[in-house]
Amino acid sequence: MHWTIPGVGGCASVGRHIAGFAIVLAVSGFGCAGGGAGNPFVSQRDARIHIEVINHGFQDATLHAVSITKRIRPGTVSGTRTANYMVPWPQGDIIQIAIKLLAGPSCITREIWAEPGVTIVLEIQSGLRYCGM
Repeated sequence: MHWTIPGVGGCASVGRHIAGFAIVLAVSGFGCAGGGAGNPFVSQRDARIHIEVINHGFQDATLHAVSITKRIRPGTVSGTRTANYMVPWPQGDIIQIAIKLLAGPSCITREIWAEPGVTIVLEIQSGLRYCGM
């Protein structure tokens, strides 16, 4: 399965071209687990989500995976680079990715459902001028 979530809640862009964030969620291998239960086919050691970040901008971006109960800092992706992170995620939960651009705006993505074994691809487009958090 493959979902695309257009745009990011709370973010706006100034200019002719809409430049913001795009987030793509690709579910790999597992079906939906129940609301609070972990997936019985995933060991606790492997209870992680994969976050791939493609930064098209020139500014470094610091990321935080945010849910109701936790805030995890996977790391920073340099400008015009791609980074991959494995984030501990023991059970299905709603996630948002908070992005802070170096000497620039901050944004947070829309809420999406993530459970162990999923891959989230986050593209940070260049030209972002304003974004409230």
